[in-house]
Order: sequence, then C-alpha cells, then structure tokens
Amino acid sequence: MSAEPSLLLILALFVAAAAGWLLGRYRSGERRPEAAPARALSEEYFRGLRFLLNEEPDKALEVFLRMVDVDNETVETHFALGNLYRRRGEVDRAIRVHENIIARPALSDEHRLHAMFALAEDYFRAGLFDRAEALFRQLAEGGAADRAGLPATDAQAVKPEIGVRHADALRYLLRIYEQQRDWEQAIAVHAQLVRVASPEHPTAIAHYHCELAELARQSGDFSAAREHLRRAREVQRHFPRGALIRADIALDMHEPELAAQLCQRVVELHPRLLALALPRVLRAVRESGSEELERRVRARVPPEPATRAELAYAAIVAGIEDEAFVRACLPDLLREEPSLGEIVRAVAGAPSQLSDAQRRELATALGKVLRRTQRYRCVDCGFASAGHFWQCPGCRSWDAFAPVALLDLTPARRSA
Repeated sequence: MSAEPSLLLILALFVAAAAGWLLGRYRSGERRPEAAPARALSEEYFRGLRFLLNEEPDKALEVFLRMVDVDNETVETHFALGNLYRRRGEVDRAIRVHENIIARPALSDEHRLHAMFALAEDYFRAGLFDRAEALFRQLAEGGAADRAGLPATDAQAVKPEIGVRHADALRYLLRIYEQQRDWEQAIAVHAQLVRVASPEHPTAIAHYHCELAELARQSGDFSAAREHLRRAREVQRHFPRGALIRADIALDMHEPELAAQLCQRVVELHPRLLALALPRVLRAVRESGSEELERRVRARVPPEPATRAELAYAAIVAGIEDEAFVRACLPDLLREEPSLGEIVRAVAGAPSQLSDAQRRELATALGKVLRRTQRYRCVDCGFASAGHFWQCPGCRSWDAFAPVALLDLTPARRSA
C-alpha cells in the first residue's frame, strides 16, 4: 500500500467521520449525556485508522466491520471506506464493507439503496456479473431486497429513485449484456433507458441488431439477418455497419452488383471505412466476372494524388497490397509521406520511376510492417489494435475506431 493512497484513505475517513459526528450532534439536539458513547465510537474509528496507518488493512477492516453502530449518522464513513477499497482494486474488502452496511437494520431506505448500488458496482468490478445483474435489475425495476439474493432476514422493500441512479443501473446492465454478448437483453434494457435518460452511445442499439444479423447470417438465416438490419435502419439511417453486412449477404447470395453498390455508398458517406469496404468490392468484381463492373470500379480510382495515397494506404491496411491499383497509387503514397519517400529515393530513385516489380516489393514490405503494428486507434481513449473493432475494447465506445493516418504508427514503432 503506497503512502499517498493511505493518506487519501485516512483523510477521507476523517472527513466522513466528522460529517457523521456533526450530523449526529445536529439531530440529537440537547442530548448532551450521550457524549460517552460518542467517545467510545471515536476510539473504535481511531483504532481502525491506526491499523490503516500501520499498513494493516485487514485488521482495520475487521475493526470497522465489528462496529455495530452503522446507522444513518455513521454510514457515510463506511461508504467512504468501501469506495476507496474499490478504487484501490481491493474489491473483496469493498464487498465486505457494503454487505455489512446492508445487513444493518437501522438504515434509511435511501442509505440501503445507496449500499445496494455500491455493492452491485463491487460485483461488477470483480467480474461477478450474475450477482451484479441481479442487484442492478432490482435497482432498475424496484422490488424486495430478497429478490436480489440478499439474506431473507435482511430483506426490505426498497423503492429505487427514478432518476440518476435508475438510469445508471440500466447503463450498468447494458455493459454487462454487451460483455456477455446477450444482444436481445441489451436491446430490451436500451429501450428502458431511452425512456428515462439519454444513452451514452446513441448508435449502440443499431449495433445490437447488427450483432444479431451477423449471427443469423453465419447460420445461413438470411431472412432473419435482413430483418435485424431493417430494425437497425429504423433507429440509425445510413448506418455503415448495416450496409457492410448487407453487402456480405449480397455476396453470399451471388449478387455482386448490389454488394459493390452498397460498399460504394458506405465509402461516400464514411470515408474512414475505406479499408473495410475495399476487400468486399474486390470480391464482388471477381465473383461477378463482369468486365463492365470491373471497368466501373477502376474508373472510380481518384485522380487526386492525396486521395490516391489514401486509397493505397487503405488497401495496405486491409491486407490487399498485391492488387494492381495499389501499385498504381503507390508513388502518390510515397509523395504524401515524406520520410518514406526519402528512404525510397535513397534506395531506388524517384518514386514515379519505380518499376512495377519494385512497386510490388515495396507494397509487400509495407504490408508486412503494418501487420506487425497497430493500424487502428480509438479516437476516445487511444486504445490501438492491429484489427478493427466496432466497439473499443478499452473504453467500450461504439464507432470510435479509425485507421491511423497514413504511416503515423505508434510511438514505439516510430522509434524502432
């Protein structure tokens, strides 16, 4: 236990204890004869604090748990202790503190509700999703405490607040169902959430339907997949992920013309998804056997050097660097990336004078480099990955992943 967290813990407990004591004095009025129990209570608190100061958190925890006077006047100190344990990663201790609070019969409904929410957060942090789900569901729906798995002797009907805590419970349930990939439950909870608050990620509901569409497509149930995509379009118009899945279904059903049109529309509306659309377009061209479709696709290779550079880079990111159009656009990429262009000029001359064989070798080398580095990065938290995710594994945001700009690799890779 570091010195700084210990001092923060002790300071927080001092503040909470003082607040509880002042609240008790305010509520007790002129009850001066009760000073002796207050001194006894203070001695227990200071004994627990001495254990914390001496790096003996287990003994400190036992002292606080043995204190029977957890009531409306002293409960804030116990909340502070439990929350700080959780923040420090000592979730097992936080669970014991919050369970101890709930077990006390003298608490108000408000404090019991607060303790239930804190305990649910402890379970969530510990990965005990079944227990966290039970408590968050009770907090979101209302009901008796014994339905959440609490001891029958401590069961007490608790009415949840309709407001912030109600919405927060629903948001936690969404996170649980997302991690468990229970998309049907996530859709149902999302419908509850939009009735009381704004969702953190408005496109999440469309992604839930897309996840179900992917599962239906993989099982060969194209009718169910199209129905889920229709529901996704109802909540999010021009949704790129839905269009890409529809393109996959079109390819599976041997409709390459439709797949190419869908991918073209995705790129027009969402240029950063070019690396995801390109492989599908190439598959459509190959499977169609249509020279007309291939001609139309090739005609769409842009003339602007900067756009051609982005096209070449997206193809390399997508792992299709062997295609002829990549070699054609490669000199533009080298001109747009000065450091890389200087290396090529030093080795093989001007980029525009490279032979087709040299361009092929260079594209292959770039592909190998990119496959060993982080090609996508979350714009919200900075989490980087070699592959694309619709939901960031780091911060759980939807639609936050984007390819790194040109060859702007991670700092570690640049230094290497």
